[in-house]
Amino acid sequence: MNRFNKPVDRLGTSSIKWDLQKERIGKEGLLPFWVADSDYQTADPIINALIKRIKHGIFGYTIIDNEYREIVKQWFTRRYHYNIENEWIVTTPGVVTALYYAVEFFTSPKASIIIQTPVYNPFYDVITSNKRIVAQNKLISVKNTYKIDFNNLEKLLIDGAEMLIMCNPHNPVGRVWKYEEVAKVVDLCKRYNCLIVSDEIHCDLIYKNVEFTSFGQFFDDYERIIVCTAPSKTFNLAGLITSNIIIKDEALRKTFKEGFASRSLREPNLLGIEACKAAYTECDQWLEEQIVHLSKNAKLVYKYFKENIPLAKIAKLEGTYLMWIDMRFLGLCSQELVNGLVDYGILVNSGAVYGQDYDGFIRLNIACPKKQLEEGLAIIGKFVSDQNK
Repeated sequence: MNRFNKPVDRLGTSSIKWDLQKERIGKEGLLPFWVADSDYQTADPIINALIKRIKHGIFGYTIIDNEYREIVKQWFTRRYHYNIENEWIVTTPGVVTALYYAVEFFTSPKASIIIQTPVYNPFYDVITSNKRIVAQNKLISVKNTYKIDFNNLEKLLIDGAEMLIMCNPHNPVGRVWKYEEVAKVVDLCKRYNCLIVSDEIHCDLIYKNVEFTSFGQFFDDYERIIVCTAPSKTFNLAGLITSNIIIKDEALRKTFKEGFASRSLREPNLLGIEACKAAYTECDQWLEEQIVHLSKNAKLVYKYFKENIPLAKIAKLEGTYLMWIDMRFLGLCSQELVNGLVDYGILVNSGAVYGQDYDGFIRLNIACPKKQLEEGLAIIGKFVSDQNK
């Protein structure tokens, strides 16, 4: 059996996705297609590395050693096609944590922070929790994809926005921004001295004939760029809370590191470090096989909707394992869609949480075995069919 199609029972493992359903939704036993982690085991070399480290039996205070930094550096060279230096790497307990503190450390009170909606909902939270102002640059919907509204982006920059938080690849619409688009964003932000913080947590999950461009490729052109990455989405390691934040500019990096240290966030997660080392040295083949699996799952979704729910519109998936689906033809708001599908036995994300203009959309996580996805699609089809009776 394909390793990605092997079912794994996650109930009773303290999984948010599986074990928190009753507390969050009021029901349990639902097929989950919401939280962005995957429902298949990670790569064997990672599991073996963790077992080896656990057998050592001591889990004391940990440092980021030169081996770790060199491994991350080589991963960037091999996968993202640009070079970083070891000292640019700052580990944090997660990308969202890094985003929150970047807003606190690098923007002034009540500053405007640009996000491009619809977008991953914690982007709103890291801004409002810091008492900053959300400045929305709404993506432009074009047929089955989205593009950046550069005219409005420049207006927001002219108005004095201090930071742009990018999502690349973009969650939830699945875009992987092209080189020309990234270059234009950098040029505009440089012109108006706006700090770019790019969340690139999904950057390894790129589909065939699509090329990923990191904002880090422009470090030499503009020093005010921070790139946020992690092995968590790629290798299903979110519970090990280890992310790599790349900051070339020495002054920015010093402020960031000192701010984290002052909040007692200096020591990394020991097992997260071991997992990342194994992932970035021994798991390239596993990653390529996962992308093939996800591609097949995406094709399954496209085919099912075309044959059974043709009025729905699915955004073209270039990166991530999250599919953005316009269900507005049903005349239901996102919460009605979510609640209705819960009654039928599955849990998806409400499109409205990613932006107020996206009521009637849903987000579907396809990082699961084929059989699980087929069962979920059949439930969605039954729900839609029953709405028309």
